[in-house]
Amino acid sequence: MTWRQKALLQHLVAMLPRRLSYAAHYYLQRRSGGLRGVDERHRLQAGLDLIECIAASGRPAAGGTFLEVGTGDHINTPLVLWLAGAARITTVDLNPYLRGDLVISELAYVREHLDETRSLFRKTPGGALNEDRLAHLGRLALKFPSLLDELSTRYIAPADAARVPLPDGCIDFHISYAVLQHIPPQTLRGILLEARRLLKPGGLGIHWIDMSDHFSHGDHSISPVNFLQFSDREWRKLAGNRFMYQNRMRVDDYIRLLGEIGATVRCVDAHVNERALRALADGLRLDPQFAGKEMRTNATTNAWITFSF
Repeated sequence: MTWRQKALLQHLVAMLPRRLSYAAHYYLQRRSGGLRGVDERHRLQAGLDLIECIAASGRPAAGGTFLEVGTGDHINTPLVLWLAGAARITTVDLNPYLRGDLVISELAYVREHLDETRSLFRKTPGGALNEDRLAHLGRLALKFPSLLDELSTRYIAPADAARVPLPDGCIDFHISYAVLQHIPPQTLRGILLEARRLLKPGGLGIHWIDMSDHFSHGDHSISPVNFLQFSDREWRKLAGNRFMYQNRMRVDDYIRLLGEIGATVRCVDAHVNERALRALADGLRLDPQFAGKEMRTNATTNAWITFSF
């Protein structure tokens, strides 16, 4: 399927009644999308990458309280944080994507691969595995959603991440993984301002942002920055729906937004994509909003950003 065909299909699915559109989207993801062959090890590694970023900040995950923005269809990040000793995890999502079958599959995978799980934690700086919790996971009845309580995890969806039902100064970490790129800039501003309210003194925001054109993940005929050629109006026609929306913000836009709301950016671990650089060097036409940016900025396709207030 080409990226334009996928864009059209996503639009059609988004036009269905909400409950039916979620079911159709999940079916398509299972049949030909990102859920076709779920890699549980990769999902665990994503959570461990967050643990590594936390360790690099000089703060332990153990005993920490977390708010995750954008749960998605699984709980790999809350699961890894719980295994690392987190005290409490609240995870919120605008859309109720979380699937009990995928959650149970994740937990079953860990139970069936205990030595591999231990090895992944050992290889992660700061990845101190709580063996008591790992043993408890082995005894846990795999019944959804009650098992979330056993994992010290509260799931809220649909939820507005700019208005979270938690008290001021109650979390140590405000986190997300591959989520912020799907949020409109003005909405994102509100979410980051809410992070300022929720974070304890000395608390941290730690977010991994995928700034690549997601259509390129399935259609390798286009570059990871193919979407930078379109105006906002053109892009809305192609991907202006809840299943495929991307704000197209570049890494400098995120840094600037954080500065505007009074955050201190403590670390930016950015990846410049070589294929994107080649496409830009070969003359990919850019919309004026991107044409004035430095080439390596446009070619940055993902980054960990850590900040505080």
